[in-house]
Amino acid sequence: MSAVQQARFDPQSLSNIEIEQELLGAILNLGGVVIDAVDSIIVPTDFFEPIHQTLFARFCEAHARGKSIHLALAIGALGSDASIPLVNGVTVGQYIARVAASATVMSRAADYAKLIVEFAQRRKIVTVLDSMQSGIAANQDPADIAAVGIDALDEIASAHCSTATCRMDIGDAAQIAVERMQTAIQNPGKLCGISTGLSDLDDKIGGLQRGELTILAGRPGMGKSAVGVSICRSIAEAQIPSIYFSLEMGAPSLASRIISDICFDARDPIEYFKIQKGELTLEQAEAVVVASRQLRELPLRIDQQDGLTVSQITSRARKHNHFLERRGKRLGAIFIDHLHLIRPTSRYAGNRVGEVTEISGALKSLAKELDVAVVALAQLNRAVEARAIQRPTLADLRDSGSIEQDADTIIFLFREAYYLQHPISNDQAEDDKRIGRLMQVRNDMEANIAKQRSGPVGAIRLFCNIGANAIRDAGRSQ
Repeated sequence: MSAVQQARFDPQSLSNIEIEQELLGAILNLGGVVIDAVDSIIVPTDFFEPIHQTLFARFCEAHARGKSIHLALAIGALGSDASIPLVNGVTVGQYIARVAASATVMSRAADYAKLIVEFAQRRKIVTVLDSMQSGIAANQDPADIAAVGIDALDEIASAHCSTATCRMDIGDAAQIAVERMQTAIQNPGKLCGISTGLSDLDDKIGGLQRGELTILAGRPGMGKSAVGVSICRSIAEAQIPSIYFSLEMGAPSLASRIISDICFDARDPIEYFKIQKGELTLEQAEAVVVASRQLRELPLRIDQQDGLTVSQITSRARKHNHFLERRGKRLGAIFIDHLHLIRPTSRYAGNRVGEVTEISGALKSLAKELDVAVVALAQLNRAVEARAIQRPTLADLRDSGSIEQDADTIIFLFREAYYLQHPISNDQAEDDKRIGRLMQVRNDMEANIAKQRSGPVGAIRLFCNIGANAIRDAGRSQ
């Protein structure tokens, strides 16, 4: 017999019928007050016994409609006739009476609900193991087997991690709000969030906020990765641990961009593609080596695997956060480059809007669960290019699932210079005009805060040198 076969569990050993009966009995005796205490913990399918699933679902339905919970309701849920045999010669009426007699006290209801959920989660884990074993027996690709397992297990892990933080009394929430106000008063000018390294942007959004999802969106060539990498570097230089999930670029390419950013001098910029090709002067090469040494001191982790699911991203972020917490540190920000390269689950297969909705919602949940700032880069569709004015608006996100709804802050990036690089007319005068305009705006980037849940909206100007991955405040180009 294989080790996997030996590890099988009897479902009966992963349940406790008596605890289920005692919780249902408490609801029968005490009514909706018990449901109010457990409704955020347990759902009907967490019960092992199908009869108990039916009863709990009916009790919750009645409570939601403002109806009382009593013996007749329970009997009706199981067939409307108390004399009908139910299990092992016990009638419906006798079974309901037994459940009512076994009721636990109110103070234990939440604990019993948690125990029932834990048993249900263990049963789900066994189901996942069985599914993975079947995949192995069918000679499926190991990566596919693992991905399915991670997705399923992450639902359990996420539910366990978020239970303690999803509810808060209004008094406690108000106290936190007052404490934040007092801190702001005592520290005038100090950001309430994590600095992006860009003063003008920080003034507008107050820095990146823990527990919130920020979207950097734009068409290709607008500088999304440049801005993401620049902000990530600045956060790491402030010794705030971060993770950059690079689903498109490899880690060495990302490092070249960061080095180019660190070395940036408007008089002698070092373009990152020249670093990769080795087309540097001796002085430039020495500057690159010095910058690379600086990177060794930064608390920045790069995950360069492509095709990750949002569950895999969550699992890796959670694991790194635990690693940091054991060392007395705290994860500050998670960057994802980019959202549309995250591999969706099979739940909405073929429905791209549904897939993106699932992903954006999961990223928002990740920000809240780990209390970190999540920054996701997002690609806009080609509809922007067809307009006379290519500046994106929130309307350009309407076909992208619930990004607009889930995001706390949405920033659209726009570079006019990108659209001025190629001739659009055979008229020499028009072309001269284009070139003149290009020279004026070649280092301009517009960052339009189109949505901010807790602050103002509006556009700011930034300096950019895309070739050197350098993003700066408009008044500072060094």
